[in-house]
Amino acid sequence: MHQRDPFRGGHHRPDARRSQPVPPAPRRGRRRGPRPSFYYTSAGTLLVVGGSVAAIALSGPAPGRDARTASATAESVVPAAADTYVVREMPGRGFGDAGKITASVWPEWHTEAYVAFDVPRGTSRITGARVELTFDRPENRPEVVELRSVTGPWSETGTSWSNRPGTGGVVATATARDDRISFDVGSVVDRPGRYAFAVTNRNESSAASVHSREAGAGGPRLVLTTRPGRAASPSPSATGTPDASGTALPRPGPEPTWRAPRPSTSAGPAKRPGDGRTLCGVSLNLKPGETFQEALGRLDGRYGGLETVRLFYRGVPPAWPGNPDIGERPPIISFKLAPEDVLAGKHDAAMTRWFTTAPRDRDVYWVYYHEPEDNIAKGEFTAADYRAAWRHLRGLADKAGNQRLHATLVLMSWSLEPESKRNWRDYYPGRDVIQVLGWDTYNLGWKKGRYDSPAIMYDRAVTLSEQERLPFGVAETGSYLVGDDKGEKRAAWLRDTNAYLKKHGALWVSYFDLDWETGDFRLLDDPSRKAWQDFC
Repeated sequence: MHQRDPFRGGHHRPDARRSQPVPPAPRRGRRRGPRPSFYYTSAGTLLVVGGSVAAIALSGPAPGRDARTASATAESVVPAAADTYVVREMPGRGFGDAGKITASVWPEWHTEAYVAFDVPRGTSRITGARVELTFDRPENRPEVVELRSVTGPWSETGTSWSNRPGTGGVVATATARDDRISFDVGSVVDRPGRYAFAVTNRNESSAASVHSREAGAGGPRLVLTTRPGRAASPSPSATGTPDASGTALPRPGPEPTWRAPRPSTSAGPAKRPGDGRTLCGVSLNLKPGETFQEALGRLDGRYGGLETVRLFYRGVPPAWPGNPDIGERPPIISFKLAPEDVLAGKHDAAMTRWFTTAPRDRDVYWVYYHEPEDNIAKGEFTAADYRAAWRHLRGLADKAGNQRLHATLVLMSWSLEPESKRNWRDYYPGRDVIQVLGWDTYNLGWKKGRYDSPAIMYDRAVTLSEQERLPFGVAETGSYLVGDDKGEKRAAWLRDTNAYLKKHGALWVSYFDLDWETGDFRLLDDPSRKAWQDFC
């Protein structure tokens, strides 16, 4: 038995009495499939703007067939009007004139590609559409490649990782079986206009490397199935337009080998935050009439000086230095925003400002929507939208250019247990998005009158973190006093727990020091308080 919910028969929802109350996200209807932004062109009936060649008919009436049937459908090709890719490790450089575009995930190399197509005015009624990409190399192809919506402007010659557009939900996926992969985009391509997509990859140690439009016939193409009839009318574009001209940026340096990385390369995290110590912290517990700053001062005195603090906010976090101001300590900051609002760009300006003004002299562990499992199970939002929102926010954070910002996914340890019937990867946007794993793990042995050993509580979380080659921390942990224990047994359990987590390299351990709905987790007895004080 690992982490089953000690609260209300499911996992806990310890939000209501935190530094700011965090109510459950409002229930929302299921989102329709994400649509890319439309970019409309004033090109002629058959020509594609941006220097692209005209749409090419692939099929027409076949001899010997009934005229009405034969002319019912036809296929035509729209070549890409613009494409490029960006590299996280080369944030200021563009690749618009490269002969390929790539979506790669390596321990030290992450790329994302963008492609746009212009469907000409006068195109017949569209009944189907697919995007086709052709691999330029056979090695290390990912199992699945994603096509995502693009939520902002970009240009072929001026886009780099630092100014890349935001991306939304997955429009389509394709399995890499042959040299060409095909994405069904008929749900979004239904009229003349510009359609922009991002090409992304969630598969570790792989590269979706495909020919760019500079490769000519082998470049990206949009294949349309049409039927005679009037096409839907285009409407004005809401965002900027990629272009195929402009001043070329500096040529990129050499790319890494596409061969599998050496074992030494993938043996551990490339860069571990912190100074190698395991920091002690707590969740703030406010007394009636107490301010956040006063609560922090009281808990600092109680535990001899906290090294980190877990903070919770119902929406966009407050402007730095925050509320409370925790000084130079590395914070663990959770905030909850509805995924559909994130994907719609509702919080882009506020979150961009928050990331840009974050301190650069300490590590900042930012947590988007901790413990999403129950919300997803209740239908408040989908796992796909949650992952996409994570990717969108990570893009905003990267634009700040602050290496001390760490995207931290916090899940329930219970979700790792077979009894939960959950797959933790449903909530995991990928190693190219997440930089730190955080776990909320509670003593479930109290139900049987015991304190579970650290191995029972944490082994699964530690093993998984090591497998993902990501640093980890314990964002919440705690236990009630069990049976007739006056604190001595809990104190021993706390010391064993902290020794175990230090041994396994946890970045931080934050105790859930609150009196919650189903019981009191606070360390009010002297032995337990002394155990945490000694840790701090």
